[in-house]
Amino acid sequence: MPRLITFEANKTYATKENAIKAVEKKYDKVDQLRYFIMPTSEGRFYPIFVGAGAVDLGVHFHFHVVA
Repeated sequence: MPRLITFEANKTYATKENAIKAVEKKYDKVDQLRYFIMPTSEGRFYPIFVGAGAVDLGVHFHFHVVA
């Protein structure tokens, strides 16, 4: 049976633009990272990175990662 994964965002941003700026500030020199922005039920936003490359670079110490 499929299992639902829910994230508890420990760091959120007021706008999508602020979330993108936070990612770009932290990883501005890294081209191989892929991510998307998710909203919370309160209307705030947080990034989720995709792929094993994000785990290899230690992104999981700063943001959510699914691989």
